[in-house]
Amino acid sequence: MNKEPIGGIIVDEDLTFVRIFDLPDEPDWAGSALEEFCFFGQSVIFIAENMDSRGNANLSAAVVQSDPRGFKNAVGAIEDLDENIRVQVVSDTCLVTVYGPHFKQRCGLAATYFRSLGLKGINILAISTSISSISAIIEKRYLQPTLDALRDVFDVP
Repeated sequence: MNKEPIGGIIVDEDLTFVRIFDLPDEPDWAGSALEEFCFFGQSVIFIAENMDSRGNANLSAAVVQSDPRGFKNAVGAIEDLDENIRVQVVSDTCLVTVYGPHFKQRCGLAATYFRSLGLKGINILAISTSISSISAIIEKRYLQPTLDALRDVFDVP
């Protein structure tokens, strides 16, 4: 089997994954929610947003939880932004990123990444991509099987 060449794999461990549901799909709600993490000293290293079938925005973020009390205060402040907002917290997660080279002309790399995990029974909590990276949030307990699955399909230097 020919493996797709990539630049490498980056792992960010010990993250807390936060899903924020039912934000109004209007300007600045994502900024307002994310600002609360910053205000309470929490670094956000992953962000994804989408609109659900009811027209509400859903925001996902991976947070480096530097202070549990600050994190709890940030989540509370986000919930207080609107009475309909719901927040779900998933502890012990990782961000696993496959990077470079430029992916624009290389068809199917994201499909290869996600399928390799799916075939091993590893659930992906969130996905984000750029022109030169493909990232997924997974539960930390699946980190080694994820790395093994990616090395099975990608030529990692």
